[in-house]
Amino acid sequence: MELSLFHYAEMLAFMASIICYKSIIKKPYWVLLPYMLMIVAAEIIGKQLADKQLYKDNVHLFNITTVIEFVVFFFLFYKNVNGSYRKEITKFAIPVYMVAAVINQLFIQGFDKFHTNTMLLGTVLIIIFVFFYFYEAFSKMEPVNLLKEPMFWIATGLFLFYLGDFTINLMHPYFVKNHLQKRWTHIFRIINHNLIIFEYLCISIAIIVCSKNRSALKLQS
Repeated sequence: MELSLFHYAEMLAFMASIICYKSIIKKPYWVLLPYMLMIVAAEIIGKQLADKQLYKDNVHLFNITTVIEFVVFFFLFYKNVNGSYRKEITKFAIPVYMVAAVINQLFIQGFDKFHTNTMLLGTVLIIIFVFFYFYEAFSKMEPVNLLKEPMFWIATGLFLFYLGDFTINLMHPYFVKNHLQKRWTHIFRIINHNLIIFEYLCISIAIIVCSKNRSALKLQS
């Protein structure tokens, strides 16, 4: 089975979460360990299903894992946003999104089609929560080195990935209208795969930063 470069980026983040598990286990970032295990397993299984042309099973797999993906990142934003109303919004988004995803897959789009409706909803929410985080980060009175903040790297990776994904999907109707579906698919894969690489490199850096912060605290004590 031939893997793409973005698969190795995901594996790198998974390995980082294993190596640095002691640094993240007592922090909200503990969720990245089971999350990365799920992502790596889903991508490998999905690749095998696609190679066997079992496209319906592939859709079922990613209809589940992408919903979990959004919930994981909503949780991390909830733990890292402090403003009262912003924190309430991120907290409220988790059950609302899960209910919306279930309703969509049961009664609207169905389980046999990819959940583009709730994928779009999740993308918009992620972008909003990124703005929440950066607004608070840049509004702090005391100086903060954001490069040493794990959530800075996660928010940066998520912002570029979902903004890029959202933008390329907005272009889809234009390509369909002009009978350029194959070209859109080619462009989408190139952009999407590179954005995935960037996203998971950022997550790897976030985990390493978390580990370094723990080491620094030990030295200070």
